[in-house]
Amino acid sequence: MKAAALKLDKTLIRREFWENRSLWMVPAVAAGILTVLSVYALIAILLHNQQVNNVDVNGMHFQIDEMPDLSNSDDADLTSFVRFGTLSLGALFNFLMQIVVFFYLLDSLYAERRDRSVLFWRSMPVSDVRTVLSKLATACIANSAITFVVTIAFQLVLLVLLMVLGASVGAHPWLLLAHPGAFLGAWLLLAYGLIVQTIWYLPFYGWILLASSWAKKVPFLWAILVPLGVMFAELWVFHTGKFAHMLLAYKMRWMGLAFNLDPLHFGNLKHLDLSGSIMGFGNIGALVTSPSLWIGLAVAAGFTYGAIWLRRKRSEI
Repeated sequence: MKAAALKLDKTLIRREFWENRSLWMVPAVAAGILTVLSVYALIAILLHNQQVNNVDVNGMHFQIDEMPDLSNSDDADLTSFVRFGTLSLGALFNFLMQIVVFFYLLDSLYAERRDRSVLFWRSMPVSDVRTVLSKLATACIANSAITFVVTIAFQLVLLVLLMVLGASVGAHPWLLLAHPGAFLGAWLLLAYGLIVQTIWYLPFYGWILLASSWAKKVPFLWAILVPLGVMFAELWVFHTGKFAHMLLAYKMRWMGLAFNLDPLHFGNLKHLDLSGSIMGFGNIGALVTSPSLWIGLAVAAGFTYGAIWLRRKRSEI
């Protein structure tokens, strides 16, 4: 029975990725576009390298002598360089995937009522609980696993391009290859951060699912205007912004718990010290024992239960 249930869950998740190809096509296309632009920029820089130091390519400015000479860098500098690149790319693709996941969840339960496909799926031996949870699991996989894979793939492409560019200007980028541990450590940090963020954001995912299952028209308005309405009502009646501050603080708090870094500096990685130990078992303990985590999971469970109940009660629009 357990094996059959597990197989059914895998089938439901595969169906979600098959029917919602934007979950993997959007980051893949974005990585492809960035690769083309990077190759184009590399060719333009190499063509101008022997004539000038400053290169302008369609408004993009490059200064070749500002490339770091890795031959003069120690292990801490190389580790910081690799971590900075990995986390920067991870932040870029994570931001993109947050948008993709938002619209996926927003349409996940609304679309099946709109086109009445929910009637077909109810004729199948699949419960509402499994269906909704499979959509939530798909969003979690997209935000964590797909972001991780695309980030690493694009980073490897950039590493090859960096080898070509660095070799032409004497920056010795191949020294990075002598430190595979720096890449492995950076990738583990990225995977850890994505997993923690995905778990921490479950209340937001649950709320979007609830809005998708509730709305009869334009679920985007329900997902956005309801919290905005609460904020404006609080501002109008009490002249305070505690609800907005609470949401923003919760959204950022996981960073300070998961890493030995100030969340306020995550917007500018250049100001972060990435060479030392930026996380440890103490961070995991602080994260697991944080009341915010468990309150958030309880809220996520409530929203998800509401989405399941509404899907059971509402057949079509």
